[in-house]
Amino acid sequence: MNTDIRVETSFKGHRKRKRLERLIGDKSDSYLIDLWLTVAMDCPEGILVGWDEIDIAVAANWPGEPQVIVDAFINSKWLEKNADGDYCVHDWDEHQGWACKAKIRSNAAKKAAEIRWENKRISDGMKKA
Repeated sequence: MNTDIRVETSFKGHRKRKRLERLIGDKSDSYLIDLWLTVAMDCPEGILVGWDEIDIAVAANWPGEPQVIVDAFINSKWLEKNADGDYCVHDWDEHQGWACKAKIRSNAAKKAAEIRWENKRISDGMKKA
C-alpha cells in the first residue's frame, strides 16, 4: 500500500490549481489533495474503476453536490474519463509513478520472499542430511 504521494514544487503556481480555486473556492487544494491521497491508497494506477460522482466527492471530502466537484476537477483538467468511461486522474502515471507501480513492487517483493524461503528450506534440508 502506498504511504505517500509526490507533489511537485511547481504545483504552487500551477494554472490548473488556480483554475480549480476559481471554480470551487479557497479549499480547492484540500479537496484535490484528499482525492489524490485516496486514489494512491485505493486505486494506485490512477483509474477509478467503478467510481461515480459520489465516490469522487467522498474521496475528496467535498461537502457539496458531487457533480459540482467532479465538473470542477474535469474543467480544471485534474480528472478525465478514459476510453472505457472510467474516471482517471490526468497523467497520474507520469506524476505518481511510485504510487502507480505499488502493485508491481508488492508482487515482486512477494515473489522474492517466496524464493528466499524456498532457498532456506532447501538449504536447511541439505544441512540435516
